[in-house]
Amino acid sequence: MPELPEVKTVIDNIKLTCLNKTIKDFVVFKGKILKEFSFDYFKKNLINQKIIDIKNKGKLIIFSLSNNIFLYSHLRMEGKYKYYENETKHSLHCMFKLIFNDNSELHYNDSRMFGTLHIRNYNDEITRNLLEPYHTIAKEPKDIDVIDLYNKVKNSNVAIKTKLLDQTLIAGIGNIYADEVLFAAKIHPKSSTKNISLNDWKIILKLADEIMNKSYLNGGTTIHSFESFNNKIGNYQKYLMVHGTNQDNCKICNYKIEKIKVNGRGTYFCPKCQMIKEGDKNE
Repeated sequence: MPELPEVKTVIDNIKLTCLNKTIKDFVVFKGKILKEFSFDYFKKNLINQKIIDIKNKGKLIIFSLSNNIFLYSHLRMEGKYKYYENETKHSLHCMFKLIFNDNSELHYNDSRMFGTLHIRNYNDEITRNLLEPYHTIAKEPKDIDVIDLYNKVKNSNVAIKTKLLDQTLIAGIGNIYADEVLFAAKIHPKSSTKNISLNDWKIILKLADEIMNKSYLNGGTTIHSFESFNNKIGNYQKYLMVHGTNQDNCKICNYKIEKIKVNGRGTYFCPKCQMIKEGDKNE
């Protein structure tokens, strides 16, 4: 958390407030967020650059700046951006902030401090030949070649839920949407991946795209602490079918929803709608 719909919602809001603004200053309060390069290198490359676009690669936020400079921000579990029209005192959990020429500010807050920040200046020999940060992130469900994906995993004994969370195979699906997709596909989360057919994968990718797009249109899912921007919360939690409803009954068959662990991740499913074949359970 946040997952693909939440990241896209965050980007939409940052674009509305910060696009085409020029960075006047870069202030860091928690140095651990900076990866690969020093604060001085980040600051030298960010000052006087304009934000010309913001996009995502999976859950990664990419700020495209003038002069062929890119800032890569990963929210991890608890990262949040807040925008202020004027100079504002930073919160206890603020890791860094961008100050713009009009004195507005973009703050990055992260109570768990797991977020990361990378930079690339492709006019600079120091970074020109480095790999892009998080270069192993795969494509989103709608862009994946299903036959290629199937061939990669068809012999795997790993549980299907674990594979759905692997960002090197499919980008953007996290714990919430993995549960929702598998419920919609009527597949038990512990089913061995080798028993997932090519047609199953076609259905999974289609459902993943549909479910996450619907969540995006509803501002994402807020279960615990997610807020997309300046205290805005998502609405898709109203449409969740299984995740987080371990005290409820299945909305399809009225059977009690169960919560189990799959590779250490809390997992919700309906034992009746998502029956598993004998001998097909995997952690």
